Amino acid sequence: MRSLSIIILCIMLLGCGKEYLPNTAGSTVQPAVSGVHVDKAYFDTLDQEFKETTSCTGLNGDFWDVAIFLMPPPSFPCNGKNLEGKMCYGEFIRPNKVLLADRYSWKHEIIHYLLYQNTGDLDPNHESEMFDNCS
Repeated sequence: MRSLSIIILCIMLLGCGKEYLPNTAGSTVQPAVSGVHVDKAYFDTLDQEFKETTSCTGLNGDFWDVAIFLMPPPSFPCNGKNLEGKMCYGEFIRPNKVLLADRYSWKHEIIHYLLYQNTGDLDPNHESEMFDNCS
């Protein structure tokens, strides 16, 4: 067992100190960072739709104040107590977090965000006409 532990330790240490890896062309490349890559065009679209939503609702807000979390599609387990046990395509979580598995839920969730930022009420029951008129 001790020999196996030493072998595993040696294998683990072999990778230490290597900031860059050689590629087939002889130059070096930095290892990729894990996570989700989102093209700038995606955020440009979200920013444009944010502006459209603020214009439609008449509420103030700043796109860059929103923390956007892209969730694995098509849906994810909802976090809100009023949605317990359900699946969501998008969800706003106070004070500024939007979980998004479906881009088409973006404007709807931004209305929750804008209502919360401007009135303190995110309108979880969707009583505002803004949901019908602006999303």
